[in-house]
Formats: sequence, C-alpha cells, structure tokens
Amino acid sequence: MSAPSGAATSEVAVRLLDGFAVQRSARDVALPPSGQRLVAYLALRTGANRTAAAAALWPETPEEKSQASLRTAVWRVNRAVPGLVVAQGTRVGLAQDTVVDNREFTDRIRCMLRPPAAHRPPPVDEDGYTWLLSGELLPGWYDDWVLLEQERTRQLRLHALEAGAYRMTAQGRHAGALELAFEAVRLEPLRESATRAVIAVHLSEGNAVDAVRHYEWFRRLLADELGLPPSAQLTALTRGGIPAPASPPVMDK
Repeated sequence: MSAPSGAATSEVAVRLLDGFAVQRSARDVALPPSGQRLVAYLALRTGANRTAAAAALWPETPEEKSQASLRTAVWRVNRAVPGLVVAQGTRVGLAQDTVVDNREFTDRIRCMLRPPAAHRPPPVDEDGYTWLLSGELLPGWYDDWVLLEQERTRQLRLHALEAGAYRMTAQGRHAGALELAFEAVRLEPLRESATRAVIAVHLSEGNAVDAVRHYEWFRRLLADELGLPPSAQLTALTRGGIPAPASPPVMDK
C-alpha cells in the first residue's frame, strides 16, 4: 500500500530516547506494535529497501507474508499520522522533515567531541551538559536491528560524559563534573576511562581520599568481575604519580 497524499510536517517528532513515542503538535499518537517497530526501524536510518525492512522486522516470516505485513504497517502508521512513512518504489522511509530525537542527540555529541581550534580550550555547555544525563536508546527493545544502534549511542554518550567531566573540571565546576563522571561509571562500571574521570575530578578538587576510595572500589570490582588489576596509569594517577589530565583523548571520527 502506498502512502496517502499529504506529507508529514516538522511538527511530527519521533522519540527513541528513554522510551518510544510519536508526537504530532506535541501530543502523543497511538500506534499499533507493528507500526511502532516500523517507525523506530526507519528512524534509525535515512531510508531502507523494502525487502530488507520486511526481513528485519518480520525475520521468521516468509518473504511474501513479511512484505504484506510491511504494507499493512505502512498503511496503519499513515492512517494515524498522514504522510509519516513514505513508500516509493523499492524504498521506504520517514518523511524528510520528521524530527528524530536520537539523530539530534548524536549530532550534538559529535559536535561536542569535535577537536577545538588550535590554542583554544574546548567550550563548555551552558547547562553543564545535563542533557547527557539521560539518553538510553529504546530501553527494553531487543531486536537484532536495535542492539547495535543501542551500543553505538551508548558509546557516544560515554565519550561525551567523560569529555564533559574534564571540561567542567578545567573550569572548576567540580560538582557538575562529578555528576557527569559518575553517570559514565553507572553506564559502564568496568570502564576504566570513566573511573579515571571520577578520580581526576576528585584530585583536581584536592580530595585525595575520595580519589583513593573510588580507586579501591574499582580495583575490587575489576578483580571480582574479570580477575584483572587496574592499569598502571590509573594506579599512578590515584597515588599522585602523575597529574590529572586536562582533557581525554580525542575520538577518531
């Protein structure tokens, strides 16, 4: 079934972070489960081949039936939000002006992680990067096509939290820096770079005891979970062998 006439406008937004929703004029629109999965799948892409979309969304269904299910899902979504899904030829996608929060979120992170101009300190977000304190992609969704995107978004967010913590520390905003660093630890307790950010903030603030306390917590966790010790660099940082770094390594783009 092709999309009905009438394109979706920019007042239509798809939310994937911290839960799924489709909103029109800031009001939630109810979609059936098949429609939710179709919209989420397309929101994670700039478009998809019909056959690939049908196979991903209905993986255990014969091709003819999965294609029929796709056509039905497109019709149901466009009945609720006219023009949201555009089906043309072998391609299917969301209307071009649809706002997708995960796209904006990851674009903002990439902009934040971009290396600053030479001899200029990286800017600090006015709100202290509080927008990074949430942003889990489609929690509770376990489809194969979701899992990789969840990990990609999580890794970007972890790098941004650590970078934000260092930037806040450089400006003496230690409470906000700790909030970011601890959120990175919460997301991935075994990630050494997250623990390093926490310790660096404590040391910058002159709280060596807190730095050692967090190091010991991480050391025990790492031993219990993986049977490994912390790196020599982390140990030296905690014990005062080297100064806290001014900024984390820049991600490769």
